[in-house]
Amino acid sequence: MTESHGVRSSNLALLGLLGVLFGASFPFARLGVGAGANPFLLISLDLGLAAATMAFLSWATHDRRPAARELASSVGVGALLIGGINLTLFWGVQYASGGAAAIVYATAPLVSILAGLLLGNRAGLSLRESAALGLGLLGVVVLVLTSAGTGVLTDSWAIVAFGVGAACQGTGAVVLARIKPNGESRWGLTFEFLGAAFVAVTIAVLFSPHATLPAVPAVFESILFLVPGTLVGGYLIYHELVRRSGPVRANLVTYLNPVVALAIGLVVFREPFQPFELVGLAVILVALLLLQFPIRRPTGRPISSEAVEPPSPTHL
Repeated sequence: MTESHGVRSSNLALLGLLGVLFGASFPFARLGVGAGANPFLLISLDLGLAAATMAFLSWATHDRRPAARELASSVGVGALLIGGINLTLFWGVQYASGGAAAIVYATAPLVSILAGLLLGNRAGLSLRESAALGLGLLGVVVLVLTSAGTGVLTDSWAIVAFGVGAACQGTGAVVLARIKPNGESRWGLTFEFLGAAFVAVTIAVLFSPHATLPAVPAVFESILFLVPGTLVGGYLIYHELVRRSGPVRANLVTYLNPVVALAIGLVVFREPFQPFELVGLAVILVALLLLQFPIRRPTGRPISSEAVEPPSPTHL
């Protein structure tokens, strides 16, 4: 196996792990909110705990502390990328299932392409990458048309919220790759969480000043998974994928999210599932594999690594 194959396999493994962590966040967010937790207060607590956890990890690993200007940019990126995604998710799952949210968020790679073009990218995508993105979107459409009980076609305001969250994710990843082409430090991620927490707390104070969190098992279970799993672990992996592969490919994780969210919704929370949904899930997985594995020439020799390597993090 060549080095490029190893890197590609490593990226695919990280993408799969991130799909599990991010995909499970949709039903677990719904679990906490469904137990009576105010969505803005719950995500504020989650983000604050994540910031504290990352600060401890940064200190314990002697991570280099960036300059104040770099940390200020991390606050801004976190407010958009982490705050925008999670605030809209936690509000929206009051009215639609986690599976519905995951399906709508799967448009994030397309938003990244559009955001890149608006920000001056002219490199474009290869024919294979364009075909894979279109195939992934087709899988999402199949899920929308076949998912039962998700509220995709009836809870319009929730879908608008999820759409805003997908726009924040797609745009935020492009901004992150442009201003931090060498990746985000652990201290930087700490300040991203602080930026997102500031936005969440502000909204909680403005719109839910008297909200409380019920001390029930479901709320604790939601926090225990979301803080170390989705937020700390998930965003460490996500930032690494943005650094390695660029924002479009990193956001391909949103194609995996419905697979995990619908599976957990079916097994754990007994949400309805249609057998035909397997078609949509299979199409999504084929799209992901099409982007990850090299094309071979008629002679059987792989195309050179330059032809198949992901774009630079500063370009889509």
